[in-house]
Amino acid sequence: MNAILKFRDLIEKFILVIAVTLLSLVAILIAMQVLLRAINIGVDWTEEFSRFSYVGVTFLGSVLAITKGKHITIDFLANLLPASVRKALAVAVHILMAVFMAICTYGSTLIMAAARGVGSNSMSWFKLNYIYGLVLASCVLMILVSLIRALETALQGQNRSKAGIV
Repeated sequence: MNAILKFRDLIEKFILVIAVTLLSLVAILIAMQVLLRAINIGVDWTEEFSRFSYVGVTFLGSVLAITKGKHITIDFLANLLPASVRKALAVAVHILMAVFMAICTYGSTLIMAAARGVGSNSMSWFKLNYIYGLVLASCVLMILVSLIRALETALQGQNRSKAGIV
């Protein structure tokens, strides 16, 4: 179990570095765009590239939210249940999240196949499959993290006063 948790922590650190880098890139590109427009120099690719970077931050942030158990949940009814039922429900929710992300992974592969070779409007070198690939990778990571959290909840739920759904 410790090896699995170390793997999860490694995923978390790796994704955090990439997400912070992309978010910094968004801030730099938007600042650059504002400054250049102030002196009447138009750079059309900065807006599109910052938008793509923001999409990346969103999906990588979703992986981090699942890893840390900070995604949105409504647990009012779950908190009324006995601890053993709450624990089983939490495991089931994590498994259902993994199944949903598997469906999203399949959908991402279909989108990538349909968009093969399609570039962005302002950056011909930037293929849309780069973004779709990041979405696909995020979905796969969310599957892994959801299954790890299900296993963690199933094995260590007794040590917590409340085996929450998150």
